[in-house]
Amino acid sequence: MGAYSSSFVSNPKSNVAVASFSHPSKPNWITAHAIATELSIAEVERLWLRFEQMGANKDGLLTPQILASPSLSSDVFVKNILKCFKSSDGNISFESFLRALKWCESQELQVKARGIFQMLNNGNSIPKDIFQKILRRVYPEETEEEVKRITDVFFKAVDITRKGELDESSFVHAVLGLPRQRTQSILSFHILPDRMRQDVHNNLPEFSSQAAFHSPSPYISQVPSDNILKEVAEKIHRKDWDLVANRLGFFADDIDSIRSKNPDSTFKQAFDMLQVWKAREGNNAKASTLERVLRNASMIEASLLLAP
Repeated sequence: MGAYSSSFVSNPKSNVAVASFSHPSKPNWITAHAIATELSIAEVERLWLRFEQMGANKDGLLTPQILASPSLSSDVFVKNILKCFKSSDGNISFESFLRALKWCESQELQVKARGIFQMLNNGNSIPKDIFQKILRRVYPEETEEEVKRITDVFFKAVDITRKGELDESSFVHAVLGLPRQRTQSILSFHILPDRMRQDVHNNLPEFSSQAAFHSPSPYISQVPSDNILKEVAEKIHRKDWDLVANRLGFFADDIDSIRSKNPDSTFKQAFDMLQVWKAREGNNAKASTLERVLRNASMIEASLLLAP
């Protein structure tokens, strides 16, 4: 993950950093962060509570002193993750914390696998003994002999060059070679749990039948345009888009065929799937149908593009 930290760690000296014009004591602290990171108020409020529980000071920072506390430094995995969130002054700002977790939520499977590799041994190749130590943490109830056996089996399958260590490409190849649905489930991360995201969707005034000014979306009873499908694809391609495909009536072979056409672009895969659905269903490819499928797949942000 360290190699990607520049994409989410904010510069504390920047005049556009939220901390440069707001403060935890100000009423705009939550809304300013929501606007800056393009997260919802509910997501920012939830993460602010977590950030405070981690020990954030009155200025909304996790300082080096706080990060050195036993609760944040005794676990090597937690320590390595938080290290990726630090700015040049050694602090972790709330804005960086938000951007990092948004990154974790939005990235596709391959990037997440590379991020995990970067975290495990500071981005260096993982020797067999280090990997065995990692597995001890993953399987604390297993005997030393069983952990060693799992390590040996894994290295025999993955360490093709027989160097006794895993580089990034070997590790990522191994992760992507696992059953995709299971891997997606393990690496899937949502800032708000599914139930809370659904509640947020249901309670937004513009989706309420009690709203004073309710204006139906012009797309809801129509066949969505390719431009709309592109926007939807942009929202879902880093997530489990094949779940959406399943719910739109695609079979595993169909999904594999779509992937094989664009192996290096999950966006093109998702967009192709949506176009195939639209062509297949014709006039029955209603925006309302796609909106419901996206919402039921917990892809609320994408569903809002089509919601009434």
